[in-house]
Order: sequence, then C-alpha cells, then structure tokens
Amino acid sequence: MKKNLIIIVVIVLLIVGAGVYFIIKSQPPEVGIPESPGMSEGYHIEISNFAFSPQTLSVQAGDAVTITWINNDLAPHTITSDTGNELGSASFGNGKTFSHTFSVPGTYAYHCSIHPSMKGQIIVG
Repeated sequence: MKKNLIIIVVIVLLIVGAGVYFIIKSQPPEVGIPESPGMSEGYHIEISNFAFSPQTLSVQAGDAVTITWINNDLAPHTITSDTGNELGSASFGNGKTFSHTFSVPGTYAYHCSIHPSMKGQIIVG
C-alpha cells in the first residue's frame, strides 16, 4: 500500500513540475521590448548556463552604444557594475531583457549580484 502511494505522489509531482515548466516557458517577453526582428539593432549579450556570452564585448564609441542583455536562464539575474556606478539592473527573469546605453569610452566590468561568479565586461573604444 505504501509503495503504491509513493508511486502516485511521484507521478503527481512530475505532472505538476512539467506544468510549471511549460507555464514559465510560455511567458511572453517584457512589454515594450522588441523581439528578435527588432533586436538586430545594437549589441546583445546572452545569459545562458549562468554565464554571459560573449563574456567580453568590444564596441566602437559613437554618440551612444546600446547593449541589451537577454536572460535565457530559468534563474533571475542582475547586471551590476563592479565599481557600483555605471550599471545597475533590477533582477530580471527568463525571457526578460535589460538594456543600457554607454556614451563614454572606457572599460565597464560587471557581474550578477545574485550569482557573483558570473562576470563580464564591456569595452567602449
């Protein structure tokens, strides 16, 4: 009897887990942020497997350079300046983005404040 109850509980947990996964995956991107077709303008950094890709991005300075981070992890992340001045996003989850426009040449090191081992840098030349 106990064995049957354990099997039923495991099956129910698997069904609930699958439902939660598909609900999370079906969430639309943040309102007001363009999807893939409009994302071709500017520069993009993908967040996946608890890493920034590319980890270092070099761009040419102009009037303004906009960089968009796209979170493809299920976990939330932040973009936080190592110096505490230039970058500072709120936590953003799967499918969400954060954009920042750089107008001054320099090297901008950053990390995820939730997962400090995640590091990246932007070089605006």
